[in-house]
Amino acid sequence: MFESSVIVGIIVALGQLAKNYIDVKYIPALSLVLGILGGIFLMPADTLQTGITNGLIAGLSACGLYDVSKSIHTVQ
Repeated sequence: MFESSVIVGIIVALGQLAKNYIDVKYIPALSLVLGILGGIFLMPADTLQTGITNGLIAGLSACGLYDVSKSIHTVQ
């Protein structure tokens, strides 16, 4: 249960770190890839499809958190 929230936090942190090395427009794609990998290898799932789905949800959540943090920083 807690694995997904931890993985989302790790994906957001890695996305912020990756901003120093790759273009910002690739961060959402990186989040999706990291989410899928995390869903397959780190989250408990019965089937591969469930792991991929969990990873997509984690990656999209991380993208949403990244976009929200980006919009907050540009407003202030």
